Amino acid sequence: MRAMALIARPHPPALPHGELREVLPDLFFVTGGIKLPGVLPVRFSRNMVVVRRGDKLTLLNSVRLDDAGLAALDKLGKVSDVVRIAGNHGMDDPFYAERYGAAVTVVRGHRYTVGFGGGPDVYFTPQREVVQGDELPCGGKLIVLDATPPEGAVLLPDHGGTLVVGDMLQNWERADPYFNKFGAVMLRMLGFIKPLNVGPAWWKNCKPPKPQLRAVADLAFANVLPAHGLPVIGDAVAKYSPVIQRLTQA
Repeated sequence: MRAMALIARPHPPALPHGELREVLPDLFFVTGGIKLPGVLPVRFSRNMVVVRRGDKLTLLNSVRLDDAGLAALDKLGKVSDVVRIAGNHGMDDPFYAERYGAAVTVVRGHRYTVGFGGGPDVYFTPQREVVQGDELPCGGKLIVLDATPPEGAVLLPDHGGTLVVGDMLQNWERADPYFNKFGAVMLRMLGFIKPLNVGPAWWKNCKPPKPQLRAVADLAFANVLPAHGLPVIGDAVAKYSPVIQRLTQA
């Protein structure tokens, strides 16, 4: 494993977020927000998943928490690992690496750059890069789609199979309180505000191979914990299969 290299720079601040809640035993979920860079005031929501194994915690799709949120996180256990699965997420990984000495694992081919969607500044080097099928610190297996950049998902054995995803599968039934008005209007116009959705911008811009997305519907999982939108608890494969089949028809 390589040592983590962190450049001295301010971490992105904690933005408003909800409470950590246990959506399934030992699987926790918190919703916060993100503000896109640029002149347009676009804000929308994103989620972090916390997987507890004994007294150790693994963070997926990290979202920086405020002091009260960190205190609640500390009550769950010790943050030992951060796993970055989504190619366009990860801005808060260095914060948790620095605060807890957590090991950062990323999908091979990810960019280690500042801000949403990457940028020119490399700000950390992960301890470990993983590929399709590798075991992860939280006990799940990695699924990788050869998008640009690569997009991962974690299949946990918990509760009939639980798939933790980044931008691939979303479930924004409505614009929640972590959207601003501009973000809500813009994302609705772009087709994001739909339940049981494949991420529209991810599908269009990252161009995952259709057979690989179709193969996701062949996995055995009952639940989906997405980076965007509400958890899907129960019958998740059946619920997502129609949109996956529609998009991937030859």
